[in-house]
Amino acid sequence: MRLSVCITTRNRPQRLENCLRAIWDSSVKPHSVIVSDDSGENEVQQKNHQVVEKYPTTTYLTGPRSGVCANRNNAVNAVIDTDLVAFIDDDICVDPDFIACAVERYNQMEQKHSSSSILSGVSRDGHGHEMVASKLSFRGYFCPADIPQAVVIHAAVFPRSFFEQEQWDENIFFGYEDAELCLRALKRGYRILHCPELKVLNTAFKKGTLVVPSVGSLTDYNIHIDAARLYVGIKRYKDLFPNPFKLVAFLAIYFTHMNIYLSRKHALLAWPQIIQRSHIQQLLPRSSSDATARKLESADDKSL
Repeated sequence: MRLSVCITTRNRPQRLENCLRAIWDSSVKPHSVIVSDDSGENEVQQKNHQVVEKYPTTTYLTGPRSGVCANRNNAVNAVIDTDLVAFIDDDICVDPDFIACAVERYNQMEQKHSSSSILSGVSRDGHGHEMVASKLSFRGYFCPADIPQAVVIHAAVFPRSFFEQEQWDENIFFGYEDAELCLRALKRGYRILHCPELKVLNTAFKKGTLVVPSVGSLTDYNIHIDAARLYVGIKRYKDLFPNPFKLVAFLAIYFTHMNIYLSRKHALLAWPQIIQRSHIQQLLPRSSSDATARKLESADDKSL
């Protein structure tokens, strides 16, 4: 089976170099590699492009600069003629047998299972900490699970066909986007398998470009994570697995606990940013005026 790799990068040419080197040093080579670059400066983009040019069968794309989900969609939509796809951030180095183990695992499955199975491996950092497949708690936090419901995204492999049905939710700028995608996969009948033989090294754990001071002692990273948890929680109980009682309970607990948390962080002024970045308005029903406008547009089209 053919496995392609999507790499999202932003302002880190040296880490991109290390990431690509690890991928192309694999015992089984990827079918193709797509690099989508969200860097904001032309100089950095040029450096990244020069890095990519060192590796044949690697495609460089300019990213949309509107969040990690849009960047991943930009990459995966450029992947063609492949069976499997993995999403690797620029600070990830895959083990030499990562691709070989993934392909072997899928080859062992019957066709009906391989087309609806998602693999999730193990991500470790330089301190020996490991991340494995998990699930979302009621409040929307990652927690251990005997039956995985959320992947470790940079150690995961998906059937390419899944992204003909679904795309990354671009309302999420960063945070919980992998869990949200997995909820949609589960709703479609996919299963997530924990595969400890799939291993990657996270070389910059908690050292991303969003880890900069923002409000009080909160960083941009914290604000995006809190905003995403709100968005995913509402979408989970409103649209994906509708339950009005759980929705009300989630919102009550979220806002109560967040008020306490932000107060302790001296960051209550972060509320407007959290609400704005959550994009929860995208989950609300359109107003009656919008519906009326759509009907009028439809009537005009028919008259033409």
